[in-house]
Amino acid sequence: MTKLYRYHSIIALCCCLLTLFLSFTGIIAGVINTVVVLHADGFHSFIYFTMISNTLALTTSAFVVPFAVDGIRKKQFILPEWVAVMHYLSVCSITIVMVFVMAFMSSADPKSAFGGFNFLLHVVSPILILLAFLQIENRHRFNLKDCFIGMIPFTAYMVVYFVNVVIVGEENGGWPDIYLLTQQNIPIAVVIIVLLIMGFLVSLLLGAAVNALNARRHRKMLSYWKEDVDPIELKIEAYGLGSVRGREVKKGNAQFPLDVLAFLADKYGVDEEELAKAYLKGFLNGRKENDG
Repeated sequence: MTKLYRYHSIIALCCCLLTLFLSFTGIIAGVINTVVVLHADGFHSFIYFTMISNTLALTTSAFVVPFAVDGIRKKQFILPEWVAVMHYLSVCSITIVMVFVMAFMSSADPKSAFGGFNFLLHVVSPILILLAFLQIENRHRFNLKDCFIGMIPFTAYMVVYFVNVVIVGEENGGWPDIYLLTQQNIPIAVVIIVLLIMGFLVSLLLGAAVNALNARRHRKMLSYWKEDVDPIELKIEAYGLGSVRGREVKKGNAQFPLDVLAFLADKYGVDEEELAKAYLKGFLNGRKENDG
């Protein structure tokens, strides 16, 4: 079971390191292209949501790497809440970019979608950070509130885009309509609403996917238990589980896995109270290690 947990951390570490390198390479290439080919200021390239989302992915990956390394040592890939939220924001943003490219740009303008370094920014980096995100073993169940939080960068960008393109206008110092939203057969406000709905569905599916994976891992964890386990070995495992949870949760947010302990007590005919004591002892020691 611990080998399985360590495996998640190794995958996350490799994906994050590759994301760091590839996103950075793609972003630098985008800035250079803006300066050399378009003869514009390098920061002009950041009016593209692709550049913004990849910058988020790069930054998030840098924060995740130390926890992935720690997960290899502790054999469980767990992120603090603030890093997990940041990770979710970046995954939602960059996945929206990939979906948009696949759904619209791939047929209309394949060169812009997949040509040169755009292939890194539109396809490779989104897949890598998504793979890293799916390795997280936190027991948090994503809900509608989380899905709305995941939409914050894209929603903010759409608002800024509308203001600069429609209200200010390129001729008055605003942005050019780089996504051609004003050239559609329907009003731009409707186009933006459709894109936001599409983004929300992506956010919703990501949350559902992680919830399903965590539930599957929980079932798989239970299946790893042998048919015959010595009571002492069972207490050691309960202690280890408590130690991991003690390092994971924040103060005031401790939860007893009563379902797991009850399952093990019933399966092996041991005293549930003894397992709970072993778990609590491990939890408190894990808490001390985390605070120290």
